[in-house]
Amino acid sequence: MYTSAEIQLLRNADPGVKIPGIDTPTGNPLATTSLKPLGALPSSGSITYSPGNSTVYVKQAGAVLSGYDFGSATVMVEANNVTIQDCSFGASATNWYSIQVANGCTNTTITNYTFNSEDAASAKNAWVVSAGQVTITNNSFIDSPSDALDLTGSGVVSGNYFSGAGNNSTGAHPDGIWITDSSGPFSITDNFIDWTADPNETVGPNDCIRITAELGSVSNVTVSGNFLLGGSANIQASGGTEGTFSNISITGNYLGFADYYAFYPSPATGVTTSGNVIFDYTNPGYAASAWAAYEKAGVPTPNLLVSASGSTVSASGTGPTTLYGSLGAHLFGGSAENNFVAGFGREFIFGGAGANVFTFINPNRSDSPSEISNFDPAKDVIDLSHIDANLTAAGVQNFTFIGTNALTSAGAQVDYVQDAATDTTTVQATLAGDTTPDLVFQIAGLFTLTAANFGLTSSQSTTDLAAGAALSFSTLRSGSANEYSYTNVQGRPYSSYQAIDCANEVAADDLNLSGSSNEIDLFENNATITRGNSAERFAIGNGSFNLAYHANETIQAGDAGAETFAFSSGFGNETIDGFATGANADTLQLSISAFSYLNNTMTQAQDLAAVLSHVSTATSSATITDSNGDSLTLAGVTASTLAANPTAVKFV
Repeated sequence: MYTSAEIQLLRNADPGVKIPGIDTPTGNPLATTSLKPLGALPSSGSITYSPGNSTVYVKQAGAVLSGYDFGSATVMVEANNVTIQDCSFGASATNWYSIQVANGCTNTTITNYTFNSEDAASAKNAWVVSAGQVTITNNSFIDSPSDALDLTGSGVVSGNYFSGAGNNSTGAHPDGIWITDSSGPFSITDNFIDWTADPNETVGPNDCIRITAELGSVSNVTVSGNFLLGGSANIQASGGTEGTFSNISITGNYLGFADYYAFYPSPATGVTTSGNVIFDYTNPGYAASAWAAYEKAGVPTPNLLVSASGSTVSASGTGPTTLYGSLGAHLFGGSAENNFVAGFGREFIFGGAGANVFTFINPNRSDSPSEISNFDPAKDVIDLSHIDANLTAAGVQNFTFIGTNALTSAGAQVDYVQDAATDTTTVQATLAGDTTPDLVFQIAGLFTLTAANFGLTSSQSTTDLAAGAALSFSTLRSGSANEYSYTNVQGRPYSSYQAIDCANEVAADDLNLSGSSNEIDLFENNATITRGNSAERFAIGNGSFNLAYHANETIQAGDAGAETFAFSSGFGNETIDGFATGANADTLQLSISAFSYLNNTMTQAQDLAAVLSHVSTATSSATITDSNGDSLTLAGVTASTLAANPTAVKFV
């Protein structure tokens, strides 16, 4: 079902547009209670109803059928100049078509009809199949089980409303309009086809309009002025081996939000296209106009680097720099503040050691989203304040951060999803009234994002840029790892912190919350944290660093795994949140000498049993206190969990 955001983009692309079924009436105008039943039709003559096969036969030239509820029946048109109007059809468990126009029949008119399966599973292969000459106007085709129209003859299809497809019990993939084996002429104009996903579908929609040579050659077809939304492709005008294409003209249509292609994959020989407008954010014009507006408002840094498609640009680090991305560009940040502005298409963005602001100025939904590396949640910010999150309201509306909650249609929202299998964090934003992400990008690594990582308003954007410009740091290297010591951190619960990276990925942040307390956030596997005798050290790879000791500390282990936590006497008060005992398990290493009731003659199992007998267990945590008063709390882990995973604890 279309969303308000998608419709507004169409209106923006075609001001003054009148969309069939939304702005102009389509379908049966009569009240359901006024419709005549099938039983009102005679059982003999030139217009007959056969209950046995639920079929109405029309053999009378010039016949008019008006005001009927045909339900799941099929109407077989076998005469010229037949008009069927102001009627309704529903789903069928057996009949393949609602209306079938026989080969050679001319001037069949189907108008002001409502075809609606109401999402019932159906064997219908099409609402209308015609090998004759038809005029199909001002109808509503709702929740089509399979194709809405299958056409091999000639005629006009205009001013119709199509919405929803895919409740087909035979597994067929539905097209809005399918034309094959036709010499026409056919005119397909001014139709609105909403072929976006139906939440109740059993198979996915295929194409809005599909013109193929599967059953024979196709010629003399004009497709113009239609509004096509969703589907695997908006239009396919190629494919099939039973014939060729000639004189197929596709002009002036508005195309958007297809799953894969506006045109699949490209028009065939004999097909011409011109003046078609892609109104979703795959149109690079949106990115160009958004960048022009951003530049006009004033680039917020003294330095500016603009990339070309596929190029590489790098900040020098001599001052705050804005780097504007293009399709396939690689953007590298420097040691000063880096303001990355995403342009059109997929980009590869590498955060620098300085503060990084990742600015998105227009939605850019893509199967190949932009990628961000070297992201550090302790200092880096995602700026979405320049995107109008509600296209139907005046002015620029803002997004709401909802954490890991699922996107809903309640309003403009941004969330994030961690994927341990790919070691990525995906950020998604949806415009107001939409449940499908309109902006998607990926961050390398598994991060817990908070509201502090997002600039969603103009004032937040200004504050974040100022904070980034004020940040300063120094660097220390050990082996393959680097420690960055940041000072003058603004807008966070800490004014200084240490970040440690390994292999160009942030491994941990050590946040100095106060003189006596801090927090360590872990992002990469196989780190070792050693605490004891009022000292602390962090090691990863072949690098290690002394950390400022805080008597009270919380370690957020997150999705990092295979960590080693080595504690000896004098480690203080420690909490580990996310200690893993299953796959990719962590290891807790405790000093025997810190526990007066342990000795070197005891086995590991005896050591563990003795310590667990002294554990204080809450509902979902275990607290180990040594003989010197040091206290370790494992949040989310109980004594029974440790007993069931004896290799998780080692005594040295």
